[in-house]
Amino acid sequence: KHGNYHQYYEFRQEDSRSGILKRSLAELWKARKTAPESGDDECVFLLDIGCNRGLFTAKVKEIVQEVSGRKVCATGVDIDPVLCEQAASSVPDVKFRCGNILEIARSSSGGEDPIDGHMQQLGIGQFDVVCCFSVLMYIHLNGGDDGLRAVLDYLCRRGKLLILELQPWKKYLDHVRRLKRSRGEVYEHYDALKWRGNDGILESCITNYIIEKGFELLQECEERNEFNRKIWIFEKK
Repeated sequence: KHGNYHQYYEFRQEDSRSGILKRSLAELWKARKTAPESGDDECVFLLDIGCNRGLFTAKVKEIVQEVSGRKVCATGVDIDPVLCEQAASSVPDVKFRCGNILEIARSSSGGEDPIDGHMQQLGIGQFDVVCCFSVLMYIHLNGGDDGLRAVLDYLCRRGKLLILELQPWKKYLDHVRRLKRSRGEVYEHYDALKWRGNDGILESCITNYIIEKGFELLQECEERNEFNRKIWIFEKK
């Protein structure tokens, strides 16, 4: 229900996102210098939300490191403690934290925020790069429009460069039907969602909201992956 699939990498073995992301970032780094200049000794700080077992987090770290010419200090966050434990074991050069990003973003009383605590340990106020690959749909379905906006607000505060892989509305429909058919469960906020629609309508709701938060859309990758999804890259103005 939250997208924390334990067999995710077995299901998604053919993953074209690495190549798409590498080509896109290389183009942006060169044309717009969205990353710190090569040769600087400081780390590029990377945050991956919904990291699962961390294997793709490691790929993204490698890509950013290669493209920027800088050391990358990567952190992965996932809702599932078992996946976080597996990630820490299999990818020791990435730091992993367990947390529900929806609950973290919604907390207005200064509750426990493992990301904030980790940032304090790193001595940073923001991450240079924040990634969220195929995760926002589950946040949207579990938290409604308000929950998704709260998470987007949080990501916009935490990152300078946002990299998002968005699931189209058709995927929402398929997932909701499959969950009801296989487990008899429903998402309580689904019927009330106002951010919905095929033909890019849902994606426009999300991207326009991020732009309103002071970000510029640097690239909407025309190249789609094997699941027919695109990657969007935003930079804080």
